[in-house]
Amino acid sequence: MDWQRREFLAGAGVAAGLVAVGVADAMPLPPAPMAVADRRFAAARAFAAGRTRVAWIDGDISDLWYRTLDPLWRTPVAVAGMTDYGAFFCLERLAWDRGLRTARKTGHRGGDAPLLIEWMFAPRRAHGGFA
Repeated sequence: MDWQRREFLAGAGVAAGLVAVGVADAMPLPPAPMAVADRRFAAARAFAAGRTRVAWIDGDISDLWYRTLDPLWRTPVAVAGMTDYGAFFCLERLAWDRGLRTARKTGHRGGDAPLLIEWMFAPRRAHGGFA
């Protein structure tokens, strides 16, 4: 395969991924029973305000995973959050291992915070939509 065809196919894959995320963002999703927020950032603290069950992190997801998400995701349940990209990336991989998928992902910039990701991981229904 020559380099031009590889570039075209790679571009088509990225475009398909963006369309898939756009479709997921447009779908109505029920509120997640639990939220994860990084207390280092004002936007994440605002995201968590008013929620009844919040798991707080300070960038490191280790305790969150071992104490909260690992037991919770043994029966997959939706979780929403706002974290920096590094925490999101790790949590997304762990969610995949438990049969959850990214149902919503939105980037937020502002103030002195890095790019924050507002996300929701949710189990897929048998027909392919989100629960």
